[in-house]
Amino acid sequence: MQVVSSIPINDLSRWDPTDLAEVTMCMTEVANSGYFMRGPHTSDLEKQLGVLLNEMKVVCVGNGTDALVLSLLSLGIKPGEKVATVANAGGYATGAILRIGAIPVLVDVELVTAQMSVASLSRQLETHPDIRAVIATHLYGLMADMQLIREITSVKGILLVEDCAQAIGASQHGIPAGAWGDASTFSFYPTKNLACLGDGGAVAFKNPKNADTCRRLAQYGWSERYVISNSDGFNSRLDEIQAAILVSRIQLLSQNNQVRRSIVARYVKALNEPRYMVHNDADDFVGHLAVMITPHQQSDIEKLNHAKVGNGIHYPVLDHHQSAWTKYFEAVLLPNSEQLVKSIITLPCFPLMTEDEITRVCDVLESL
Repeated sequence: MQVVSSIPINDLSRWDPTDLAEVTMCMTEVANSGYFMRGPHTSDLEKQLGVLLNEMKVVCVGNGTDALVLSLLSLGIKPGEKVATVANAGGYATGAILRIGAIPVLVDVELVTAQMSVASLSRQLETHPDIRAVIATHLYGLMADMQLIREITSVKGILLVEDCAQAIGASQHGIPAGAWGDASTFSFYPTKNLACLGDGGAVAFKNPKNADTCRRLAQYGWSERYVISNSDGFNSRLDEIQAAILVSRIQLLSQNNQVRRSIVARYVKALNEPRYMVHNDADDFVGHLAVMITPHQQSDIEKLNHAKVGNGIHYPVLDHHQSAWTKYFEAVLLPNSEQLVKSIITLPCFPLMTEDEITRVCDVLESL
């Protein structure tokens, strides 16, 4: 009897032979160089990311969470000031807002795209005219409507931060994800579209002065070596091994994003209404996660499990329902976010999926 293997959502143990050779070479080169922090590979990565982001000024940092915190601090957001964000994106933005003592204001999302609702944002800006900044998360690899969000924030003089942890390489109206806002943040966690072998992140700014501030904050708040001039500073650095790996992998970003898009496109064709995938056929989608929306979440999960198709929910708990954070939110009404959390299922999607695995997932989706 043939044993049917499980299909994982992602599998970091799989390697493309060329990528493995490049990564091994990067590690050996850095080990032999003696430069382990803030060396030439980090500088090279910052320059290459800057080119990708239409000449934004980039600072590499320790991880995507630090990137969010540093973006807000570098833009001058103070304790007690309000920052708007969504509640369905894992809590990373809300956590960063709370960490600096600011006040999160939650915005609902669109049912079809799961991205920030412009209408909901507009209502919150009317209700809270003192909002200082908006964090727009590009969830699942699909960009929010940045043209409208940028227009709204610009008119009101509100700072705009893009959380691009899941959308590097996407673009909208010819403008890259990360180049619309006053600042943008990135994560290079191992499962990301551009990934290192540990934690890593970056922050990009339109204004070089903000980038200079960020660079100081990420190195203890030093104005010069051992001289602390900003009490908000802490240690957040990307090491040279991770930077070297990212420099080698950035060349494959576009190709790998296209593979992810093609996998999601296969799932789109396999599904029948009322189920559908969060996606777009345009450049503003890079397939970080393959997320299906279904009115039958629990029964569909059971069928996927029976067929040994890996699945998950990104993310199962909305920010205002997190037990540690309920005290910060009263009478929050986010009907679309509430509906989506009961409707989403994440399916396998990564560049090294086999044709057999993709076909098996499609067969299960057709049978739902």
